[in-house]
Amino acid sequence: MKVLRIALLMLAALGAFAADVFFGGVQPRSPEPVTVVAYTAYTLGYSEKGKVPLWSVYTVTGPQGEPEAVARKGMPFFTEEATQARVTTRDYAGSGYSRGHMTPFAAIAYAFGRDAARETFSMANMVPQLQKHNGGIWSRLEEAVSGSRTGGGFRPGLTGRSAQIWVYTGPVLGGGATIGAREIAVPEALWKAVIWITPAGATRACAWIIPHEEGLEAAAWMAYATTLAKVRERSGVDLVPGNPGDLDARCDAVEVLP
Repeated sequence: MKVLRIALLMLAALGAFAADVFFGGVQPRSPEPVTVVAYTAYTLGYSEKGKVPLWSVYTVTGPQGEPEAVARKGMPFFTEEATQARVTTRDYAGSGYSRGHMTPFAAIAYAFGRDAARETFSMANMVPQLQKHNGGIWSRLEEAVSGSRTGGGFRPGLTGRSAQIWVYTGPVLGGGATIGAREIAVPEALWKAVIWITPAGATRACAWIIPHEEGLEAAAWMAYATTLAKVRERSGVDLVPGNPGDLDARCDAVEVLP
């Protein structure tokens, strides 16, 4: 797996499969240099300074049908040796924060299966996240985008109702809080942005920026809907360099999500 990841990293740096991974074939523009790490079903831009990903993205094309039920149990977190930081699970021990996936396990498991889902447990895909936030409002947003299993069945999210969708996720840093002796940056907020092609061929976009704090009402995730332009303003990450069309200013998810 290590050899494959390093090989993919080299290809990503050359833009060999950017057309598949990024909307418009263009890598997000970050506020600092990033280490690009490409996995089977998602790619991330890693901050060696903050020791967290500045962005992580996956894309799903076409209907996926009934997804495989993939158990999360037994999937270990692992150190990403393609990064210089090489954060370990020990770096989070005793911090009071969970290891918060940016590209979520469930989304990749639903669309791509067990082997691809294992790779979401890379420590390069993690940020320090409060567990009540991770398992509350943030989880509800992820389910709305990628779908959820309830009562033995599967309820498709936006990924299941799009001809193609790109899902970007990352932290808002800058608050100065860190954990551990290696000073891993703690987000002051988390963002998720989606660009999708409707079955009719129209291009749509929306984003959410959710404060990283406890006590937020899980069902209120739609109240934090915003635009890609706001994500760029808060995080410094430009998801659509060159701003094709009017995507920067759109928030269309209110039309299709509950």
